[in-house]
Amino acid sequence: MLTQYHKPRKVRRIPAHVDPKQLEQDLDSLRKLALEMGASEVFILQGSDLLFSESLRKRVQTDHGYPSIHWPLEYPKDDLELGIRAFQRGLFFCTRASPGMPDYGGGPVADPAHREAILRVYEICALLESESFYMGYPLAIALATGNCRAIFCPDERTCWASVKGRKCVQPYKGRPSMEAAGIDAPAMARALKWKAPGKKADPLLAGLVMVV
Repeated sequence: MLTQYHKPRKVRRIPAHVDPKQLEQDLDSLRKLALEMGASEVFILQGSDLLFSESLRKRVQTDHGYPSIHWPLEYPKDDLELGIRAFQRGLFFCTRASPGMPDYGGGPVADPAHREAILRVYEICALLESESFYMGYPLAIALATGNCRAIFCPDERTCWASVKGRKCVQPYKGRPSMEAAGIDAPAMARALKWKAPGKKADPLLAGLVMVV
């Protein structure tokens, strides 16, 4: 598990223009860091590798029995897909699911081992997003998997960030997931011909970090 404070490996000023050669080196450095953190597959992707699914987005919208500020996503004044597609390069990764783990969707995760497995995705997302920022990519954004309320606030009676006048009790940790944003992680994994990190029936615990 990540400590409360993580010292960045590299700290740079934000450049006026992105150096393509430096970007490739940084993306590879982030890829290696994800593997060190426990990712089983990591792919450096182009914006064109992103696959959105309207049916997936609608499925998340109907799975509202355990709502949070990030599940389902409701941004009435912003087009999230358009914003994500504005990025050109990023990293897509997955971690190994616990044996017998079901697809929890947006619901609570009762099994501690299963919650720990999903938490690993959030930890890698937070670390890569932070590293990207300090490398000089301040707009980097990371998306995890599932419903952050189920991972960080299972004992809270509500998601406090969704209550007017209140704020998230787990800032910088809780975040939207790929599926809540309508991004089809399994379809992307198939397109990239990933080797499944487990049995075919296991859920895909995937994260996405768009860097620039």
